[in-house]
Amino acid sequence: MTGSTLINHRGGRDVTLDELTTINAPPPTATWFPVPHVEVFRAARQTLMAAGYAIGRQRFSVSHEGHRFFGALDLESRILDDVSLAVGIRNSTDKSFPIGFCCGQRVFVCDNLAFTSEIVVAKKHTRFGQERYQEGIACAVHQLAQYQQAQADWIGGLQARRLSREEADSLILRSYEEDLIGARALPQVLKEWRQPQFDEFRETNAWSLWNAFTTVLGRTKQARPADAALTTIKLQRLFTPEVIDGEVVQAGETQFTAV
Repeated sequence: MTGSTLINHRGGRDVTLDELTTINAPPPTATWFPVPHVEVFRAARQTLMAAGYAIGRQRFSVSHEGHRFFGALDLESRILDDVSLAVGIRNSTDKSFPIGFCCGQRVFVCDNLAFTSEIVVAKKHTRFGQERYQEGIACAVHQLAQYQQAQADWIGGLQARRLSREEADSLILRSYEEDLIGARALPQVLKEWRQPQFDEFRETNAWSLWNAFTTVLGRTKQARPADAALTTIKLQRLFTPEVIDGEVVQAGETQFTAV
């Protein structure tokens, strides 16, 4: 698997774990209790490891003078041969968004990182916010095996679905009309679909088209990392319902319920 960085924008930058440890949270107020970014990461790591999930590569990004944090953790658990589980975490110490935790997929071939679940944990920075976040993570991690199987079924459905040129063009146009990709990314997705840079995606099926989208979004999406993750979540809905083993699987059935 090749190296990669998180999507950074508006001053965002990659940081090491040691650097993340040096970023402190502001003092609490009577109603707001910010949590240091490193504590958000440690809570996720400890819960995942306690449940038996090994963490491979981990990447961290901060922006807005260190007040906003986004991390991506690749798990050793596989969804399919070339696809592994990934976990996204985020936090802010400027009241911009709550503590968050979501799950997704890492495609080794092109090193895509696409979050395909809803945010499974979103806890405000209240007096007991950190404790509620840890409880939420525990519930979410408990569901990871179910998510892993659901994603395997979903990907299998995409691989089995052949796409005509007209069907693929229609999906790409809809993504533009629904503001999931911009005018600049539109021709890049078309090119990645029609002339894929990776041999594994030369088959004209929905899985190849999905990776055309995520490959382009991974290098051109002009948004904060959390926004890019939400874009792939919304994009997933264009690819569902899918027929898998004769049954229609709705998008919501492959996603976690918020806790």
